[in-house]
Amino acid sequence: MKTGDIFFREQEIRITKGKGGRARRVPFQQTCAKIIRRYLDIRGKLETDALFVNMNNEQISTRALQEKMQAYGLAANISGVRVSPHTFRHTMAKLYILNGGDPFTLQRILGHATLDMVDYYVELFSSDIKQQHKKFRPVENMKRII
Repeated sequence: MKTGDIFFREQEIRITKGKGGRARRVPFQQTCAKIIRRYLDIRGKLETDALFVNMNNEQISTRALQEKMQAYGLAANISGVRVSPHTFRHTMAKLYILNGGDPFTLQRILGHATLDMVDYYVELFSSDIKQQHKKFRPVENMKRII
């Protein structure tokens, strides 16, 4: 990612090398915007337009980022789950669905060409979805209104 891929006004990040080589824009929240701005302030002006840099102010490699995340996972005593960028992606997808997000929008955010993978996420988290449904089931909640 490059610093020019961040559009603060629109609160979007441009993914130039996404799934299947397709570019897309992904929305981000205000909290994320604040964190990115703070990071860029600390990072300062550099000759590189790479968003993430190492201690030598050179673009950090994907592998180095993955290794850092694994190390942070170990330091935080996280076990039983792989700590990786892809796990963050899965977690975002899960929370998006559990919080009532629609699968069509999630498909666009994740950059999937079809709903097949989104359907996989929904199936993967079906026990969580059942718990959510139990909590928010419309017919049962109507009884409270009537």
